[in-house]
Amino acid sequence: MKHLVFLMIAIFAPLPNAQGQTIQACGSKLYQAQKTIYANDETQKYGLKHLSSRSSLELRKASNEWSECVRGKKIPDLEFMTINGKRYRNADLRGKVLVINFWFRGCGPCVAEMPSLNKLVKEFGTKNVNFIGFATDEEQALKPLYLNTGKFLFDISANSGSIAEKFVFSGFPTTYIVDQKGVIVKAWTGNMVSMGQPYDIVAPIIRSLLR
Repeated sequence: MKHLVFLMIAIFAPLPNAQGQTIQACGSKLYQAQKTIYANDETQKYGLKHLSSRSSLELRKASNEWSECVRGKKIPDLEFMTINGKRYRNADLRGKVLVINFWFRGCGPCVAEMPSLNKLVKEFGTKNVNFIGFATDEEQALKPLYLNTGKFLFDISANSGSIAEKFVFSGFPTTYIVDQKGVIVKAWTGNMVSMGQPYDIVAPIIRSLLR
């Protein structure tokens, strides 16, 4: 899982009342599965940095189960400001395809996939699609690198920990494709390089949703 950056931190801890089929319940289930896998992995008992092959496969399985769990679920209400001063509310996003990417500037896999994600913006940015990058970094740390530099063409929102809390996932980068009704069509955690570039995965889905 070298392309997956796990951050088992407080904002992704399981919700105490996460019941039913919601994206929060899906995220809580994934968190618990990952916690169990790490706790039971023999290599961790000896202070090794890498998980065993068996545990890595179990993590991949848990991640795939999470992807299936959130598919068909509605995303939470969103209201946020981008680093260039644009404000978004639910009404602004209604009826549009959304590509939502959670990331942070110190995440190598997040930065590695940006060229492929930018390709999506260049192709579909003038259509009924919004590309939103929720970063956990402070705005002042992001602006010199990403404001009008062309490095990442998504609409970037800083200080997005509170939004990440609503989605409840467990690694960076995490990406969601959302249809015009606010329903998740596809989601994954981790860099897609090992499975094909994000563009190759997302572009056909967007084309299908825009028909």
